[in-house]
Amino acid sequence: MPRPDHLARERTTTMSRFLILIYGDDEKWGERTAEAGAAVDAAHRAFREAGGVVASGELDSPALAKTIHGRAGERAYVTDGPFAEFKEVLGGYYEIEAESIDEAVARASTLYETNEPHVRIEVRPLVAH
Repeated sequence: MPRPDHLARERTTTMSRFLILIYGDDEKWGERTAEAGAAVDAAHRAFREAGGVVASGELDSPALAKTIHGRAGERAYVTDGPFAEFKEVLGGYYEIEAESIDEAVARASTLYETNEPHVRIEVRPLVAH
């Protein structure tokens, strides 16, 4: 959903920050051969070394996740596992600097995972506070 104009933040520099979220099927990622895993690792190293990456990370299995549920007027509680059960899970992320969302999308389009049909990559602007 687009942000209403009155909530849009002013940019103080020409570079903005974007989050690249990599979603895919955890089972299919687990089925990669050692050679495919090495190719993915090399591709991600090259992506980071190309510059503009502020932070990045690969997430561990969703089975190891904990979710904190807030409740109005009551103490929050914790459950095992991810917030929602989906076939596609968040597998990793990049925070990058780019001049526009089009540039961020173009860079995200070079990620190795764009060759895997079960993967979806989301690019979202970060709001400066």
